[in-house]
Amino acid sequence: MAPPLADQKLADALAAGRAPGPERSLGAFLLSLPVLLVPLPLFVGGVALLVFYRPLLFAAPFAAIAFVFTAIFRPRIKRLPAAAQAVTRERAPQLYDVLDRLAAQTATPKLGSVVVTTDTWIAVDRIGWRYRRVLRLGLPAWAMLSPQERYAVLAHALYDDQRGTHDRILGAAEHILDELAATVQPGALDSAGNGKLKSSEGVVVLVGQGSDDQVLHSRLVKIASVVFGPPIRGYRRLLRRLDLTGSQRREYRIDRQVSELAGSEPTARSLERVLLAGTCYRALARAVRFEPGSDPLDVLRRTAAGIPDHEFVRLLRLDEARNGRTDVDHPRTALRTRLLRANPTPTTAVFAPSKDDELATAARAAAAYLRDHD
Repeated sequence: MAPPLADQKLADALAAGRAPGPERSLGAFLLSLPVLLVPLPLFVGGVALLVFYRPLLFAAPFAAIAFVFTAIFRPRIKRLPAAAQAVTRERAPQLYDVLDRLAAQTATPKLGSVVVTTDTWIAVDRIGWRYRRVLRLGLPAWAMLSPQERYAVLAHALYDDQRGTHDRILGAAEHILDELAATVQPGALDSAGNGKLKSSEGVVVLVGQGSDDQVLHSRLVKIASVVFGPPIRGYRRLLRRLDLTGSQRREYRIDRQVSELAGSEPTARSLERVLLAGTCYRALARAVRFEPGSDPLDVLRRTAAGIPDHEFVRLLRLDEARNGRTDVDHPRTALRTRLLRANPTPTTAVFAPSKDDELATAARAAAAYLRDHD
């Protein structure tokens, strides 16, 4: 994550109209190539050992090690969340019509698939080996937005999907490094008690002894975390740091393009309103648990309408104090909205999506999944 001072300098430079600079880092691109190229020579080397090296008894262990590392560094494909529910053109003609109009305005291919989820993310994902473009609509975030703000969010998702080979290689490398870091990071199931008495706030607690296999597993995971964790996290941190300034310039450019389509104020408000999506999600989770017969869209509408203005202002101030951002690659939300309002563009009259009822069937299915797997 870039220091707040670097974020501020970039925003000030853009506000002053100075040249934004390159959006892609050659250093980050070159650094990501080894991560993607590791599996190929390892796989070829493992096959060569089995075919050409004799005796096979000696070749097999080294080939197995090569295949294990090939599996570890294999390219990861992105999949939809298990709770995602498809929305067809027949069920949501207005939404797809708006998406088709936006695709023409943003010079992007038409979207073939839309799914709704119960998370707070609205974006276009590339799914599977074929990189199928799928729009994910997070219902809690969608419920918080006005029609014009929804238009801005959808436009941003389509612009953000305009990525070339450079961006996809970096994204694939980061995805592999993220999963490697998560693999070696000990989790709740990777720990085992040692059977010792421990004191916590004056209370003596016996931490139960796990089985021998559990203790061995816990120790191996901790050793892997100590040995492999720092270099993986350091490599990932360096890759993101090299690409960060360029990716932030790209986000500022997309914000400006979206504001020219939907207006600067709706664009800025859409960035701010999604901060309330967490409140809607918690309300939906409570409803599916304690009110199983409730309509999820109605719950989200009532929650969104019932959030007072002072709570919205409080969250904005809290987000700014915490240097909040959408994710590590995005500039701070407060800087993005400030820059949008510093260069106002008119709010245009657009045919924005407003019929939530088109999503009713998929929303009920997503809420049912949330209830069954809560």
